[in-house]
Amino acid sequence: MAVHDESPEAEALRRVPFFEDLTPEDLERICAIGERRTYAPSEVIVGKDEEGLDLFIVMSGAASVETGGAVHPLRPGDFFGEMALLANRRRSATVVATEPVEVMTIRSTYFKPFLVKNPSVAVALLEGVAARLREVQDRVDRSTGA
Repeated sequence: MAVHDESPEAEALRRVPFFEDLTPEDLERICAIGERRTYAPSEVIVGKDEEGLDLFIVMSGAASVETGGAVHPLRPGDFFGEMALLANRRRSATVVATEPVEVMTIRSTYFKPFLVKNPSVAVALLEGVAARLREVQDRVDRSTGA
């Protein structure tokens, strides 16, 4: 199946780095376990310290994430909530819609079995987590002069 034959949801998921190499069938399976949600500008999508079990993937629109004293933009293809998804941890950041935004949420109870069957996605997800940890460590190092 060519990329242009995929559903709009699958095409959006393909823009996420850890989904880009999945087969169209795997992408459609993720779409089947995902739920689309929309948020208005200024609406809080997730709040720091909330309990969370979902991964969020920005499908359209924009949001911002506030963490570690910094604000970062989120655009289509960006994701957040991977720590809650993987480790059942409280949210470490607040994410707010900066314009009308549509996200796909994937609950950990559905996503974890998918990761077991698709280890390359798990590896790519971990690489994304590691990159974010490096970014945070770099900010800490800069602020402490280390």
